[in-house]
Amino acid sequence: MIYKSVLLALGASAVLPACAHGTQEEESSVVRNVILILMDDQSADLSYLGTPGLSTPNLDRLIGQGVYFSNAYATCASCAPSRGSILTGMFPHSNGHWRNTITPTMRHPDIEFSRESSMVDQVGIDESIPTMIEILREQGYYTAITHKFHLSPPWKYPFEVRNPVQYDHVEFERVITKMIQQSGERPFFIQANIEPPHRSFRGKKYFKDMFVDGKLHNPDLGSIRVPDYMPDIQKVREDMQEYYASVQVSDACAGGILRALEKSGRIHETLVIYTSDNGMPMYRSKASAYPSGTNMPLAVSGPGVQRGRMVDQVVSLTDLMPTMLDALNMPIPSTVQGESLWSWLSGSGSLPDREYVFTEYNSHGPNLQEAFPQRAVTDGRWYYILNLDPTKPQKMPDDLIGAGAWRNEAYPAILAAADVYPEKVKLLTDMIEGRRPAEELYDLQSDPWAMHNLAGDPEHAVMLEKLRRLVSERRERHGDIQKSVTEF
Repeated sequence: MIYKSVLLALGASAVLPACAHGTQEEESSVVRNVILILMDDQSADLSYLGTPGLSTPNLDRLIGQGVYFSNAYATCASCAPSRGSILTGMFPHSNGHWRNTITPTMRHPDIEFSRESSMVDQVGIDESIPTMIEILREQGYYTAITHKFHLSPPWKYPFEVRNPVQYDHVEFERVITKMIQQSGERPFFIQANIEPPHRSFRGKKYFKDMFVDGKLHNPDLGSIRVPDYMPDIQKVREDMQEYYASVQVSDACAGGILRALEKSGRIHETLVIYTSDNGMPMYRSKASAYPSGTNMPLAVSGPGVQRGRMVDQVVSLTDLMPTMLDALNMPIPSTVQGESLWSWLSGSGSLPDREYVFTEYNSHGPNLQEAFPQRAVTDGRWYYILNLDPTKPQKMPDDLIGAGAWRNEAYPAILAAADVYPEKVKLLTDMIEGRRPAEELYDLQSDPWAMHNLAGDPEHAVMLEKLRRLVSERRERHGDIQKSVTEF
């Protein structure tokens, strides 16, 4: 997020050479297929955006041949709610999938993805809501998914093929090649979920496979920029190094996916979308409504899509479902709350006429000690957060504090650095000890990491009232009036 202004200044000059798109005769403006490349816990960190110490050549190349949205926002910075929003075009408080859920893994038998499943969470989208996968299956599409499912209830997402490939770029190329071949003459939709940069980092096999033997460059520790809201101490710097290294693994996997598509000969008829479900696995990012957790990388490339464009108008990941359906010339269900971006992407129209987008947080998992309900709105510069239960302590999710196998040594080191970095550590301890303000207002232009709350500043009272009113009116309009997560 902090580096997006660099690209906006560079504009089209930042475009890198495009991948092979076939011969000129093969070029087409007709979209038949979609590949959705979905990262797990990646903030808007890319070498294309000037992130220090990071090299992401495959994603840079994809972005350079399409459109990048610098102000794209997830609906919720937790995995399952965000993914459910992408495939329903709805917000978690509206579709019913408001927290992470217990679901079958890719290795479970088919029955666990049916109504006879023994792994059904009480939380999930309502039966009446059509999903992207249901719509495509009804239209005869081949549908496939990789890495993890994390959607609830499972039968509402009837993928034809599931494959557990997670982080091996060679295996991704093989798997995606096989999926495209299996589709035959049918159009296809492939949700290519990639595991990195989800924790643990160094505890994952890919660190041994991809870095120890030198296959990928391990980011230089000294070149990494620690987010401003975190103490710049050795353990934090090492943690960020491992996060960036994991982003590079995900980039290699994306490269394998794109190579498979190029070799298939069907790239000229395939829309490729790249994004992430939520921000990096650090506090005030993942499992929060702060902008580091909600501002997502988003790129779109494919037949008919404008090339070499950077746009800073705010968009929502709820826009992806209507955009994909629009590109495939299919009707958009009335339940969808997002808006199609396709007419602008294809150069035939304009972007949705809106100034703001919304996001939220409820609870990361079933443990309501992790719950902390927030509602937020932003225009890309001003960012307002309403804390619905500001005095409630919040337990950080295990993968953020490094409990068990998650291997986060930075978290205890941050707490121990309170004497040296009192204000930065206070940002964390206020969260876990229940000392948050009722409202927060940030100017991301001067404060991109959202550290300095302006809600009490008389100079910004007009902006505060405007954004407060927007959130209040929307909550009333959506019936989103609960005061705490326990009221869901």
